Amino acid sequence: MPSQMGFLLGFAVLLASAGWTAPTHPRIFITPEDLPGLRIRASDTEQNELGYVPAEAWQALQARADEFVAAPPYHYEVNMPGREGGPSKKWEYTLSRQPPPAHDDYRHYPPWTAMFQERSDSITTRLRYLLLAYIVTEEAKYFERAKTIVLDLCAWPMIWTDPSYGGGKPCLDTGHAATWVGIFYDWCYSRLTPEERRTVRTALAEKALAPIDGMIDRVSPYHNYTAVIATGLCLGAIALQGEDERAPRWIEHAIARALLNFDAQGKDGGAMEGPGYGTYAANNFADMIWALTTAGIPNKLVEHNYIRSLPRYCISLLNPNNFQQPCFGDGGPTAGFGSLMLVLALRGDSDAAWYCQKIGALDPTAPRRFIALDPARIRPRQPTFNPSDCFVDIGYAILRDGYKPASSFLAFKSGPPEASIGHNHFDHNSFVINYAGTWIAWDPGYRSYFNPPERKYTTSTLGHNSIVLDLDEQYLKDYAVAISGHDQVRLNKGQIREFFTSDQFDYVLGDAADTYNSDQAHVLDRFDRQIVFAKPNVFFIRDTLAAPQEHTYSFLLHLDAAGAFEIEGAQVRAVGTQCLLQTHVFSPAGISLHAASYPGAEKRGPYLAATTGKAATTTITTVLVPRRHGKLIANPGFEQGKAGWQPRNKPGFVENHVIDTQVKHSGNASARIDNGGYYYSRQFSLPPGTKITARWWAKCTASEGASSILYYWKGGKSFAHKKGPAAKVNEWQQYEFSDVVPEGTERICLALQFFGQGQCWYDDVEVVADHQVPDSEPARVTALDHGAAGAVARVDGVTHILLCGTAGQSRTVEAAGHKLTSDAELAVVSLKADGPAAFVLRGTALTLDGKTLTPATGQWRVKREG
Repeated sequence: MPSQMGFLLGFAVLLASAGWTAPTHPRIFITPEDLPGLRIRASDTEQNELGYVPAEAWQALQARADEFVAAPPYHYEVNMPGREGGPSKKWEYTLSRQPPPAHDDYRHYPPWTAMFQERSDSITTRLRYLLLAYIVTEEAKYFERAKTIVLDLCAWPMIWTDPSYGGGKPCLDTGHAATWVGIFYDWCYSRLTPEERRTVRTALAEKALAPIDGMIDRVSPYHNYTAVIATGLCLGAIALQGEDERAPRWIEHAIARALLNFDAQGKDGGAMEGPGYGTYAANNFADMIWALTTAGIPNKLVEHNYIRSLPRYCISLLNPNNFQQPCFGDGGPTAGFGSLMLVLALRGDSDAAWYCQKIGALDPTAPRRFIALDPARIRPRQPTFNPSDCFVDIGYAILRDGYKPASSFLAFKSGPPEASIGHNHFDHNSFVINYAGTWIAWDPGYRSYFNPPERKYTTSTLGHNSIVLDLDEQYLKDYAVAISGHDQVRLNKGQIREFFTSDQFDYVLGDAADTYNSDQAHVLDRFDRQIVFAKPNVFFIRDTLAAPQEHTYSFLLHLDAAGAFEIEGAQVRAVGTQCLLQTHVFSPAGISLHAASYPGAEKRGPYLAATTGKAATTTITTVLVPRRHGKLIANPGFEQGKAGWQPRNKPGFVENHVIDTQVKHSGNASARIDNGGYYYSRQFSLPPGTKITARWWAKCTASEGASSILYYWKGGKSFAHKKGPAAKVNEWQQYEFSDVVPEGTERICLALQFFGQGQCWYDDVEVVADHQVPDSEPARVTALDHGAAGAVARVDGVTHILLCGTAGQSRTVEAAGHKLTSDAELAVVSLKADGPAAFVLRGTALTLDGKTLTPATGQWRVKREG
């Protein structure tokens, strides 16, 4: 790759040869020629081709701007968590010409970041809405309110970064501030007095751009940090172009860093930091690309392979049920990369446009999208490529049944092979599963940085659907994140070795042995995880493990906080919201089953450990079958503790929630609240218009304080509710109430509450509806030779047979009333009504009752040699 200095010199020559000069203001996102059309759009009352009425969208945006005009000065407060679970401390600030207070005793926490990130309310959020309202209406009230915010920032004596966090060097807050102060300067240039321009221009240059320019080369190129500060540098410099001689060099520098960031992403596609932080970075780069385009500055950012491969990556990861992407590492399921995909959609990419449509990125009620959306340039069309795919360099693979709704979707993680990414976890060879809109095999999400038990559970291998060695009490009591001999200890060194996809089967092989080995200790010789997806609904998982010494090996499976495990003998039902995952785990070393929540991290959900006996070398064969169920409430009698229920987690209330094994209506336990708190059921979905009835037993020592509520949710927020009866007597009574699900409801939950002096108990909860989803017929699963030779799954009238052995050694197995002969390392046969389908790995022959089967035709994206 050419040197950065060479790039900068070349860029300068390109600008000069193109005769480029700074255009007039505005030039960021919009030009003077665009303004008349934008104002016409704001008054357009006709529904357009994208299905919305521009005037209605504008009214919603203007209403939000009006709220900010009328609101008091921006105020932010937060309870900064203490280190290692220590006490929190309140920090607050009201925007003024005085800078925020220091927090030198809590340097580990960055409160400034939230003030500048674009959230529901922040400094930059207010500028976003106020500035759009100003350029559309030209009304002084919007300009004056925005100017007050910016001049307050300009009056701060330091650069725009938290001096108590990170040593006072430019950080995320600096990048966001530079972006929006730059846009303010650009959009309001003609309204500012010469002195106001000088004040803003000087502050922007000296409190953001020059400091960023001086340190950005020390930031890891792959990181979202690079994206945020490079975008701030670029947009701020575009605003100052023609008035500060340093501006062209700053723009060049920002573009060079953007290209280095793109170079550091997956060579075969995908974001190293995943859909969470990858989206954060991409949204900033979308701003950079858009601003460079409207300012007429030549660049080749969209020609980079990372950008060109983005539609394939985004669409592959988008599950077809609730249109979320999985996120391993820090983050959670999300609809990511919307802004950057919209950039591509506006350039004529129909795949990107389809993706934007599915994730709601064509909604105009956001300031950027209101400006950018052009129905004439956006043509959504469902992609024609097979979305099952793998991205080896970042370590992701997707096994799915095309674009079919309400289907099974598995995302797999093993890698990166080389890059060590800071926001990644120790989660090689792990997976998550979405079925019919529910994440039924779960990842606990964003790590806890400050609470030791939560940090262990969220970051270590324990909290992921992988393998832990020697999972014993001593290991569980140790809050270290990467314990040699038990956990993975490397963020890299996992690798996807094989990937195959066809209409009938998807297959992936992950190699994670080296992730358990360090320079000081060699723990594992082999940990190969092979997954075959026999479409549409059976996942066969084959783990091959070998170590120099004997260990127990625990196959781990996780649910979110609303889920619960039901263990009956050797069978497990992982029960989630209206879906469950039948789980069958076999090993020639034997399997013991145990479900628990990790103490101190209960809100992250329960886990299942299927543990072998001690062995140096063994296999674990797991069969996972997603199914629907009609139960709206999990763990209705609190026999499994708080699993399936969300207690109030606010400090001062956590300890008020007790699983009482002495006082109960039936069974072995009830849920008690002392003085104040609540239990929220997991959220479930029912069609609007459905009659719903909730029943439970309760007793209360106080005559006041108890309550019950059905909450209705849309877009992650409760928009309606129905109050029910309250327990008022200290003896068990049953309570009941009904309601009709209102229009617009996406999710529902039941809240059982008590806020008073005394105690309240709840037990035997039931929620029923007049239109419930019927239970799926359970799959019947059996092992072949304790899983050593494979397994059989009979589901929905189809029998799927997994055969396992040594490549090149022929053997005959009788299974499901058939005789199968193969010399394959691994083979799967699906006995369907229209004839058998087969997948064969490293074998030359597969016969069913003496008849040779032809393997499914598909594509090997990656294949191990030999």
